[in-house]
Amino acid sequence: MHEDGANFLALCDIPYYIVSNIDTDDVMAAIHYHNLMPVMVFTSEDAKSYKPRSELFEKTLREINLNPQEIVHIGASSNSDIKGISNLGINTIWINRNNKEIPDGVIAVTNCTEIFSTSFFTSVKM
Repeated sequence: MHEDGANFLALCDIPYYIVSNIDTDDVMAAIHYHNLMPVMVFTSEDAKSYKPRSELFEKTLREINLNPQEIVHIGASSNSDIKGISNLGINTIWINRNNKEIPDGVIAVTNCTEIFSTSFFTSVKM
């Protein structure tokens, strides 16, 4: 985990979920190691489908009982985390650590600290 990601989660006072392509046991070990406290964890192993396919995100939406417009997915992979869910209507923020070209309509930051200044987070009372 990048230090700025740990800092972001420590400062973020809205509920967060982990949605990952990593197998469940490995994700749980990382959560324990970093002392994270997500509300729930969803993995591709559980959904039997890997990002960028939409099944993992669809399963997450069903289980948390929220509409796509009510959440934001923050991810570091432009393919798995951004393109993979663009047709579901989920708000996305791409952590573009390598300053790659940003596709039209994508909110991108270079590190997690910048997430708090995005339009999504400035509209949410923290």
